[in-house]
Amino acid sequence: MHRRHGWAWVVVTSFFASLLGYGAIANGNQEGAAAPSWFADLAAALGVLAVVSLIVVIAYSVRLGRRPAAVRAQAAPIAVRHPHGPHARHYPPRHLVTWVLRWVGMVLILVVAVVSVPAVVDATAYLTGAEKTVTFDPISHQTNCDQYSCQTITDGILETGGAGVSTSWQAVVPLGKPFQVREPVWRWGLGLALINTDGTAVIALAVSLLIEGAGVLVVITITRLALNWRRHRQRQAPKVPVPAA
Repeated sequence: MHRRHGWAWVVVTSFFASLLGYGAIANGNQEGAAAPSWFADLAAALGVLAVVSLIVVIAYSVRLGRRPAAVRAQAAPIAVRHPHGPHARHYPPRHLVTWVLRWVGMVLILVVAVVSVPAVVDATAYLTGAEKTVTFDPISHQTNCDQYSCQTITDGILETGGAGVSTSWQAVVPLGKPFQVREPVWRWGLGLALINTDGTAVIALAVSLLIEGAGVLVVITITRLALNWRRHRQRQAPKVPVPAA
């Protein structure tokens, strides 16, 4: 029962991390900031981990279902009062495998949160009119396809006053006819894309804030884990005898 609880948390963490990863990928593709292949592979691996963990939970549930009802009734309060629950903040972990797998999911959540910070800044700047107006020079068209649909965008050069920067416009526009666009404030991570409408800015801001909220929860969990690790080290440290007067 206790192990099923631990694997259930792996399902929740890995599924949520995979969902945030795919959300960030979809948001980046919509705005022209494609995620690197390793990021997409990691999100897919976490999705597979969620499915495998769910199978393990079902297997444990089947095994528990074969036990007598009286035995399960006695085991339930014992599992609740377990001294080392399957929480990620506990140290040392009682079930190392599920503990490590949960932390893999939470680390990905933290990575996605860091990559999404520029999107929050740029979307806010767009909605408040804080971005500068620069020239976008369309050069070529490019069609990007995923498993659901295809989208044609326009690649070009963003003239920022210094050296031109390669970027994409999320629509098909005539080539060789420069026009004015809003320059992103923070060109990194998911902030590499050009935002062309208020609706896109609102969606990017909402998705990014959701990811940042999940990242804050991971940071809180890391802090609690560090405190528990410190208490464990203090309890394990040998006590120095006090010399007699």
